[in-house]
Amino acid sequence: MKLRCLWLMAVAVLSLGLCAESAGARTLRIVSYNIDSEDRGSDGNITNAMHSLPTVVQAIGLHHLGTNAQPVDVMSCEELNPLTLSNFVFQLNLIYGTGTYAYDKTTDPNTGGGPDGIIYRTNTVQVVTARAMLTGQNVLLQPNGTTYLAASSPGGGSNGVTRAPMVYQLRPVGYSSNADFYLYVSHARSTSDDTVGDARYAEAQAVRSDAKYKLPARAHILYGGDWNLFNGSGENAYKCLTGQITSDGINWSDNSSVWANTNQTQGFDPMSKTTPPTTVTWANVSGDNANYLYADSTASLGSRIDMQLPNALMFAAYNRQGGVQLAPDTADPYDLSNFPASQYPYAFETFGNDGSTTLGGSPTSATNHSLDDLASTTPNAATVYTDLLETGTGSPTTFVGSDHYPIFGDYSVVIVSPVLGSPVVQTNKLQFTVTGAAGNNYAVEVSTNLATSNWVSALTNQSPFTFKDTNTVPQRFYRARALP
Repeated sequence: MKLRCLWLMAVAVLSLGLCAESAGARTLRIVSYNIDSEDRGSDGNITNAMHSLPTVVQAIGLHHLGTNAQPVDVMSCEELNPLTLSNFVFQLNLIYGTGTYAYDKTTDPNTGGGPDGIIYRTNTVQVVTARAMLTGQNVLLQPNGTTYLAASSPGGGSNGVTRAPMVYQLRPVGYSSNADFYLYVSHARSTSDDTVGDARYAEAQAVRSDAKYKLPARAHILYGGDWNLFNGSGENAYKCLTGQITSDGINWSDNSSVWANTNQTQGFDPMSKTTPPTTVTWANVSGDNANYLYADSTASLGSRIDMQLPNALMFAAYNRQGGVQLAPDTADPYDLSNFPASQYPYAFETFGNDGSTTLGGSPTSATNHSLDDLASTTPNAATVYTDLLETGTGSPTTFVGSDHYPIFGDYSVVIVSPVLGSPVVQTNKLQFTVTGAAGNNYAVEVSTNLATSNWVSALTNQSPFTFKDTNTVPQRFYRARALP
């Protein structure tokens, strides 16, 4: 009789596990921002009396994507002076409190156009590793992980990568390495490239091959920065990053024979209208009929050159195993035009541009309603529009804004709830399986009753695994929970 009672109790509790209590998810707000400080030879847009860029970053934290508004957690920056990151962090900590933000001190060897770097919120994100990649033409990493060959240059360009991309391994605070993601920060060649963008294409080959042969097989990857895609989505750099066939006939999809493995490293466009996401077509011309795509320039809106391209594992539509993933966006009640949900289903946008600004317009245009949710905040929308617009570049005391708008997305740290199954009772002992995200840690807890204070950890292991209870007791309850 006791055996039957144990069996019934085990089945009842396992059924609760199968119904799954949902695991909580933290959200990270990740920004990419070319701040134009090096180009202007000044950090005045950070340090002068206007403090325009710190004000913009504060406003990004107040702005709603869907119904979520939160401070920035990670911000990649391009066109830096030697003290730019330090100055920026100092100003942000005046707003948010000492120690709230820090910057990674890994040296970026770039000189022309200034180095790249990241700022991060210390209680939500930690930097695990950081490194600079190679420059030059020989940047196409081979399967052995050490040999580099010349990048393809269909236009005949031979200078290759001129500004070394940075790679950051980041981990949400309080989580294990299973939640790590990798952020590539690029500032690709600008107008000095040839007409087909060979240098930008070389940089795309560099970061894709680096991701293929240096990162773990199930790495969550985000390609970000200022890619200077002046020719739009037809550029080989964009096609390489997003796994398409380039003008030289190379197929850069993850399953292509050009690669020695099928690791998921190709990027997908967060402004794609489809689920699952694919790519976007634009040409930086009025015929695009998609002003909301653009983030350049603040003086005269007209092109999309800044990118965040997550790989497949960073979209739930491609990956049900959790980790850091771009949040969905189905409705935007704080935006008059229901943007960005009215255009695409992901929590991502150009800050200060919801498409209501006309081509050639600026953030301060009367038609711009992208920040209506900041009408009564501090800073308010009018202040932020002014601080976005680059002006006064001739003097550090008057320098305001940047020529780029920032772009940003909300990324959820998804922990997959465990499923308990296949219960078996043999000689008064119970065993069952625990299945969750492959490789993630789960704890099995036991109790003689359902009081919340009586649960005791019995086993912690990586999914999937089988739990066997060797204790002989008349009654016991079981549950499993995901560990960060």
